[in-house]
Amino acid sequence: MAPLLKLALEIAVAMAVAVRLIITSPIILYNILRKLQNDDDPHPPPSWYTRPTRLSTNRIDLAMRPCAAQSDSLFLSLPRELRDCIYEEALGGRRVRMDVAPDHPNRRHRVVSSAAPREEGDIRVDFDEMDPLCISLLRSCRQIYLESHSLVFSHNTFVFNSESVRTCIIAGIGDWAFPALRSVCIDLDGFPAERWFFDSPELISFDLLEQMKRLRRLDFQFNQISWKKDPPIARYDPREVQKSAWGQRVCELSSLEELRIIFAWNWKMVDMNVSDPRWNDLERGLLAQIAAKRRKNL
Repeated sequence: MAPLLKLALEIAVAMAVAVRLIITSPIILYNILRKLQNDDDPHPPPSWYTRPTRLSTNRIDLAMRPCAAQSDSLFLSLPRELRDCIYEEALGGRRVRMDVAPDHPNRRHRVVSSAAPREEGDIRVDFDEMDPLCISLLRSCRQIYLESHSLVFSHNTFVFNSESVRTCIIAGIGDWAFPALRSVCIDLDGFPAERWFFDSPELISFDLLEQMKRLRRLDFQFNQISWKKDPPIARYDPREVQKSAWGQRVCELSSLEELRIIFAWNWKMVDMNVSDPRWNDLERGLLAQIAAKRRKNL
């Protein structure tokens, strides 16, 4: 009986040590939660699938040669201001979600995208209403490409999941597009009931965000599916997050003019003015600190 009791005691101690390690290490806990969430996929892709590769930085400069005159083109005969309006309607005004998905026939992962309409002040949780970009317009001729291709990056909000943001940017957009990006949303799975997430900024690719020198708007959207009707109240004061490692990295994004911390609970947007207005105070505090740093550097 004594050996069995000793074995049971050793197992209990080992389990206690493992639980303590998981709780005190936010990175381990985060990865476990992500793994449990991904177990819903009945056919998960094998780990040996080829990962997306970085887009080449060797690009052909189409502006090296002057564009030939196209006097017979009715579209190009329009004033440039009207053409820009058409470009914005065809290529802008959307939320473009990018993610990494398995390509089973070719045994690889690839970056995929989908676009939904974006209205002013509208924060969409799902992408049921598709409105794809008219990318084929860029292939019509060299002049149209040169006039409009930057609008794809400057006039849309790009949505990335926090787990695949790095892969989607370097393999789906390319380093050369960093200066053109204006609006980005980072999707995060789970409600930050504990503060540990904000003490681990490595979970967000801030080094890539810092290369977007003209980034004007940044959203962090926390999504949670739960049997509970209402989201929990944070066990910490969200206003103190401004001093966290995450808050300080956000404040390094000196070009930001808009910052939103968004919560979606069971696919419905949460009104934080009612639920917990301290998050709105955090937004204002971060933006005030960014503006103060910007004035100091003038």
